[in-house]
Amino acid sequence: MPAKVSILDHISQEEYKRMMVCFRAVERNYMPGEIITTFGQGSALVGILLDGEAVVMRTHFDGRQTILEQLEEGDIFGETLSAAASEASLIQIISYKKTRIQFIDYGHLVKRCSNACSFHSQLVSNALMLISQKAVHLSERLDILSQRTIRDKLLSYFSLLSRKNHSESFELPFTMSDLADYLSVDRSAMMRELKKMREEGLVNVNKRAVTFPTAKQELSMWKS
Repeated sequence: MPAKVSILDHISQEEYKRMMVCFRAVERNYMPGEIITTFGQGSALVGILLDGEAVVMRTHFDGRQTILEQLEEGDIFGETLSAAASEASLIQIISYKKTRIQFIDYGHLVKRCSNACSFHSQLVSNALMLISQKAVHLSERLDILSQRTIRDKLLSYFSLLSRKNHSESFELPFTMSDLADYLSVDRSAMMRELKKMREEGLVNVNKRAVTFPTAKQELSMWKS
């Protein structure tokens, strides 16, 4: 699978610092569980995740929550870049670990500065690649959610993670509760299904560590 793109690809630390001064960027730190931003407020800020992890969380009108996307180091986010914003539900970016974010104005991202920095062009190119990659991730997510049963959703998700990690063994990016939210299923029902799958030898889950023997054949097909 293609390597993950970072907004900072091919940009040195010195170039990045100079660019952030030019952009009048603001850096902020967040603790786990802290709300970073809420969509629907008309913000023109774009966030660059420098350290840590965050999630894009949708809270439905009945209080249910769904994890729409996981954000990692080098990812970007913002209401102006998102197709997820909706008046029908609350969309928030929430810090998953200790997180450091750099905020810049969207206008600075898309317009060339007076200094015509070459690394500005690289930043825009990286941003476009990231947006394209987000579209791929959305397609993958829709494929998982379109599965009819909890077992099929789990199998589809584990298959995806095994391909991304190039291994039948990998670590889940979520807790079990958050995994259930991500798959949009009941946690208790999901745990019962995982137990059945383990007894059938389909998968072994120990906290976040997963071994998915079924992936062996699929991985060999991807390598060939």
